[in-house]
Amino acid sequence: MATREYTAAREHTADPTKIHHEWDLDLEPVLTIDSGDIVHFDIQVAGEGQVWPGARFEEAKFEFDSIYNLCGPVNVAGATAGDMLEIEILDLRAGDWGWSAFLPGMGLLPEDFPEGYVKTFDLTGGPNINFAPGIEVPITPFLGTMGTHPGTPGRQVPFPPHRGGGNMDNRHLTTGATLWLPVWVDGGMFSCGDPHAAQGDGEVCVTAIECPMKASLKFTLHKGKVTVPSFHVPPAAVSKKDEMGYYATMGIDSDLMNAAMTATRAMIDWLVDTHGLTREDAYVLCSATGDLRIIEIVDAGVWNVAMTMPLGVFTDTK
Repeated sequence: MATREYTAAREHTADPTKIHHEWDLDLEPVLTIDSGDIVHFDIQVAGEGQVWPGARFEEAKFEFDSIYNLCGPVNVAGATAGDMLEIEILDLRAGDWGWSAFLPGMGLLPEDFPEGYVKTFDLTGGPNINFAPGIEVPITPFLGTMGTHPGTPGRQVPFPPHRGGGNMDNRHLTTGATLWLPVWVDGGMFSCGDPHAAQGDGEVCVTAIECPMKASLKFTLHKGKVTVPSFHVPPAAVSKKDEMGYYATMGIDSDLMNAAMTATRAMIDWLVDTHGLTREDAYVLCSATGDLRIIEIVDAGVWNVAMTMPLGVFTDTK
């Protein structure tokens, strides 16, 4: 991915020890910056201390009140409700290890996978992750959570996403992309976290390849309202994973979730039958690099949802 050159601006480094686990209006900002400034973040992996390299599901301890480690909030001087905050993603660098998992009762297919599973990865050999023999997943870092405070009172857990963005899990927000977020409270109260080394659209098993990350973001305040979080991906930041084509399975159903489940189940079967993966690893691979796509929506209330798998991840086809 091409990295934008920095323009003249003040640069700040957020204290990596100042983290929070909720959206909370009572939090004091860790930084107050001006429009046009750059902030460097050193972000802990989700589940820091709860999962570790080589951990098995039986050893890991998932504590959801502290699993997300969010950096911030960062306040932008002069920001008020009704404004728009532009965030340029200047640089993202994944750390040296990552993990993925599915947990009982969670994900797209909880009935198919009632037992928990954890898989960890060495990320030091880049640019690809050795997922399994014959399968390499490109490292494509992004932040699963970037958001302004939604303006609601009290404390809220960091997921699901909200009107200020938050836990969007948008894999397209890679280095070189730009995000625009509405401002709902004075200063914006921007926070970020949940860094990912790779993820497919849908994140179907409930995790991506989670990892620690260093991130550099540039903030520009606009006095004008954007009603929903929006983003721009220039050509240099578009994912290269589809260059070798992809195989897809489709689910056709009057219920969107059923269609998505049918397509994902069929892809898992294909990965097991064609590439020799275990069902557990096939499910994780669908989450790490497979993309759920709405192919058709207008035909008499019947959805066509595809799960696509980039063929470039299979080294024996290159």
